[in-house]
Amino acid sequence: MVPISRKLFREIQGMQLQTGRMLRNMSFTRMVKVESGLWQPPVDIYESDEEITVYCDLAGVMKDSLELLVEEHQLHISGRRQLPRTQTVVCIHQLEIELGAFARTVALPVIIDVEQVSSSYFDGILVVSLKKRVASQIIVRIRVEG
Repeated sequence: MVPISRKLFREIQGMQLQTGRMLRNMSFTRMVKVESGLWQPPVDIYESDEEITVYCDLAGVMKDSLELLVEEHQLHISGRRQLPRTQTVVCIHQLEIELGAFARTVALPVIIDVEQVSSSYFDGILVVSLKKRVASQIIVRIRVEG
């Protein structure tokens, strides 16, 4: 009975890995049809003590077409992806790469300082670093009268 338990355990682990990959590839925001009809690139968001870092997969997008708008609670990323035109197409066998204009609005988990945002774009990955806004520590002494 022990060998069957080990085999079953390995199969369950394999199913967990496959299910995890499947769920990561099917994020809810990408499954919902965008009213504008624009495609949405995948995004990962990480948080440290000081900042939020957003990674956006934009393979094939020219840096000049990117536009970023930052608000205290949101990051808006937009642009356009075009593939080089081929001379002659006789038949298309597969189409999976999204082309044309895209837009993605990312809800940020904390308030950020819009004055301290930086970004870089390398090998098709946009990285946006957003510093968290530090709560002001204003102390006011109030005299009680009466």
